[in-house]
Amino acid sequence: MNWSIQINGKHYDNENLLSIDDSEIRAFLEEWENEEPSIPVKTSGSTGKPKLIHLLKSDMIASAKLTGDYFNLENAQTALLCLPLKYIAGKMMLVRAMVLGLDLISVKPSSNPIINCIQSISFAAMTPMQVNTVLNQSPDKLNLIKQLIIGGAPVNSPLESKLQEVKTHCYSTYGMTESITHIAVKKINGKYKSKYFEALPNITFQPNKDDCLIIKTPHLSISTITTSDIIKIIDKQTFKWIGRIDNVINSGGIKIHPEELETRVSNLFHNARFFFSSLPDELLGERLILVIESQNNISELESSLEKLLDTFEMPKTIYYTDSFLETKTRKLDRIKTLQSVLN
Repeated sequence: MNWSIQINGKHYDNENLLSIDDSEIRAFLEEWENEEPSIPVKTSGSTGKPKLIHLLKSDMIASAKLTGDYFNLENAQTALLCLPLKYIAGKMMLVRAMVLGLDLISVKPSSNPIINCIQSISFAAMTPMQVNTVLNQSPDKLNLIKQLIIGGAPVNSPLESKLQEVKTHCYSTYGMTESITHIAVKKINGKYKSKYFEALPNITFQPNKDDCLIIKTPHLSISTITTSDIIKIIDKQTFKWIGRIDNVINSGGIKIHPEELETRVSNLFHNARFFFSSLPDELLGERLILVIESQNNISELESSLEKLLDTFEMPKTIYYTDSFLETKTRKLDRIKTLQSVLN
């Protein structure tokens, strides 16, 4: 497959592939130009256990065009690549640059990828951790980015509050490897700020019998994707994310969605990470607990929680730990963290 791309001010195509210094970019482009119709990618677990799948290059091109249409990306605009190329988010930024004719600014993935950046950026994708670090270390740098999509983990309330002060148009994204990154976005600052995820063009949503999201993706070869995410449908192109079905806690016959509680109380924890989970309980079946990444107990936490949570939503036990464990994609590993806390 022929290709052409501009990276850090230099033009590359099939003829000068070997002159690319970055070995990861070069390896991906070698895959892109071979005769295989698909590229192997590891999933993150949104639709089940993580696994290796093959994504059609034609589907990746269709996804890139859809993003270009939604965000009005045009030839010669700049795009930032600051995510690892081993995962779909990094791969797709390269594909968008090729398909849409974007000038790619490639930097080594880090917690603050734009600390040395001096030029304006039309479009960028970061994780919440990266955005938080930028705001803490060099907040003015974020204004170099015109449109920023934030994915890989939910955007919590403290981060969302900080983003109200920046000029950058910021969006929380919903998507997965199987859907070839985002298929819905939620504007989280500015004039059109929203509480709901809105579908990209021609994509529609519906719930299954368990209220898990089913995505209709006519632009892809796989036209229907069933997820493990519990949602509330607003209309066929809009939904509110509630949580993961595999994280649902059944305590005394009451179903509790930990992600929903986490959103509600996130302002109490400032920069400390935390999550709700459960332990087996002889009476309740499952006992709700709260795990916090902090070396010190948070003063008056229980009384603050009581103001925000119903009685059955109050954690029976609060655990503190020095550090959380993460997956290879830097997401919180709830199961391993809880095991380490209990051991």
